Amino acid sequence: MSGLEFVSPGLARTESGFAPVRRSPLERALRDAPPGIRDLSQTGKLDVRGGLEGEELGDGVEVVRITPERALLLCPAEEVSRHLEQLCARAYSVADLTSALAGLQVTGEQLLRRLTDLDLDALPAVGAVARTPATLLRDGERFSFFFPQEYADHTAEVVLDTAAGLR
Repeated sequence: MSGLEFVSPGLARTESGFAPVRRSPLERALRDAPPGIRDLSQTGKLDVRGGLEGEELGDGVEVVRITPERALLLCPAEEVSRHLEQLCARAYSVADLTSALAGLQVTGEQLLRRLTDLDLDALPAVGAVARTPATLLRDGERFSFFFPQEYADHTAEVVLDTAAGLR
């Protein structure tokens, strides 16, 4: 266990009337979002230190290389605890960032070009998106980025304003 286990939804326990609830920091900000903007905050996000070569992680898991020895592992939220336990048992250094990072998916290269100076042909990359530090990924015309949840309202506002300007 790490000193960050308090941000791990999978480790939260109901005690003394406390009932953990999964909520997105973008829930209110994206209430009236247009099509093509999707909240990814509930995606499981693990920061893994170690090579991860040859690891069988299963379907629905994406490994985003940050450096040769560091990766962001994305998985369904309900599988975070399982992956955390398996990787720790194999001596990887793992931190659950699921609650620490918010996430957005936007469709359209034109929108992303207005939100970042990063080279969209050289993704994944780490840099500023909507003036917020983020990890940016690409899947065709869909772009996903993960950023500190405390910037959620600001980032959503910038993305929504920029998207409105393109209509």
